Amino acid sequence: MARTFMFALCFLGLCLARTAPADEPAAVSPATGQQVRQTVERAIGYLQTESAAWLNTRKCAACHHAGLPLWALGEADRQGYAIDKKYLTDTGDSLLGSKEKLLASKIFPNPADPPDPRPQGRGLNMGLPFLAVAARSFPALDDGQKQSLKLIAEEIVNKQQPDGSWEFFATLRRPPINENQTSDAAWILMALQGETGPDASQSQRVALAKAMAWYEAAKHPNDPQDKALKLLVAIRGGKPRAELQTTLDELLALQQPDGGWRQIADTKSDAYATGQTLYILALAGYTAERPEIKRAIDLLVATQKPDGSWPMVSRSTPDGSPGSSKLLTPITCAGASWATLGLAKLTPKGA
Repeated sequence: MARTFMFALCFLGLCLARTAPADEPAAVSPATGQQVRQTVERAIGYLQTESAAWLNTRKCAACHHAGLPLWALGEADRQGYAIDKKYLTDTGDSLLGSKEKLLASKIFPNPADPPDPRPQGRGLNMGLPFLAVAARSFPALDDGQKQSLKLIAEEIVNKQQPDGSWEFFATLRRPPINENQTSDAAWILMALQGETGPDASQSQRVALAKAMAWYEAAKHPNDPQDKALKLLVAIRGGKPRAELQTTLDELLALQQPDGGWRQIADTKSDAYATGQTLYILALAGYTAERPEIKRAIDLLVATQKPDGSWPMVSRSTPDGSPGSSKLLTPITCAGASWATLGLAKLTPKGA
């Protein structure tokens, strides 16, 4: 009887030992530099294939399949990775090569089309700022592309409201890419920042100043992406790191036990939030040697799928409300884009 009792205790102990760590993150092996670079290379292959397939079948330059992957490919090219430069060049030309091509992209309003009677017809198509940000990562811009970027900047200025903001339509909400009014404004600001060089018009300079004043005074949601995008806008705008350190520390403090970052409080870490955070921390001067950064890199290397993408969960439904979407390609492509941006920036090919 005693032996039976002791056996039961031992068996219970084994069960507890096996089940207790169930809520703990699985151990992730440290990744070598070569493994990180191989991860980026697989992601590049996925982005090129997925972006091309979407553009060929959907004929729409959506944020998640045009702007974000093109930006990621441009950044990877800058960091010494081999990309299909013909694809990047041809795709950039097909969308921005001329005014006619920009109109054909379905994201720029065509004056020849009947006016859009819907409320969102008054607003700005968010594909435009995403594409403008991506274009600034291209190795070079020809005259047609520069002209298209000027047209995008003019459209942004024309759609700006008197208070410096842009209209946000809840029915078109697509988290996390089109999360809310301030996240949309961050992308618009970055697009305008890229067009306010020496040749920028006075109207664009005024629009950027008004937009920055509105953005800084606006009520922001307390989530990781908002912190990340605020930092991205500030860094691209030239703010010194010393002025941003408090927000940088807050973003670092949001790192999860598995090494990643999550979009919102009730979700798990994913490639979208983790890659986005890594890219912004890299722009701020953090390196892959920092322990927090290394843990996040290790997580992305360990969780990449064989096709070069990462597991993602959608927060959108067709009407834009949070939920579950059957179409996962948009968030998967967006997540892989951010992961590529972060990993390539932190681990250049020649490093």
